[in-house]
Amino acid sequence: MSNPIAMLKKWLEEEIVAGAPNPQQAILSTVSLNAVPHARVVAIREVDEKGLLFFTQKQTKKVSELLQTPKVALTFWFELLQREVIIEGSADFLTEFENNVYWQTYPREAQIRFCSYAPTSSKPIKSKDVLEGLKKELEQQYESKTLPLSKDYCGVRIQPAKMIFYAYRVDELSDVMEYTSTQTGWMKQCLSP
Repeated sequence: MSNPIAMLKKWLEEEIVAGAPNPQQAILSTVSLNAVPHARVVAIREVDEKGLLFFTQKQTKKVSELLQTPKVALTFWFELLQREVIIEGSADFLTEFENNVYWQTYPREAQIRFCSYAPTSSKPIKSKDVLEGLKKELEQQYESKTLPLSKDYCGVRIQPAKMIFYAYRVDELSDVMEYTSTQTGWMKQCLSP
């Protein structure tokens, strides 16, 4: 396959068919200004020719690091089929209009949950009861109303520059294909495992 985005989508679908409950979760790696790496799992909402999209809270460490250094690595591990995809690229933030479009697709319960914890995300809190109380307040306040876009909600699109596909084998040598983005498309080459 000469299109790595199509190949990633195919591998995601095959992992779902194999029985994986959440194959769209990947490890996002960023780096601070003083070169300290930081990794965490993010849920990829979309994979298409524009890139890989996830959503988060603006107050998080990952957003701070992406604003300082927009270079990232994203790693998918498809355990059931023994495959791995490593993506290197850059991060772009969605516009407020784009964020609002996606916000409106969230179920009301997810919007309330997000609004309950987003303002304090990654900060110390007295107890989880603080968040539960805020959640109840929001449920009452917006019982029959639409929740407006949270000021803390932001989408990030990863633009791949390089994608490496590993298919691990125990009965033979593993397959490794690397795709590098060029001005004319994707350059594909086979790598030694």
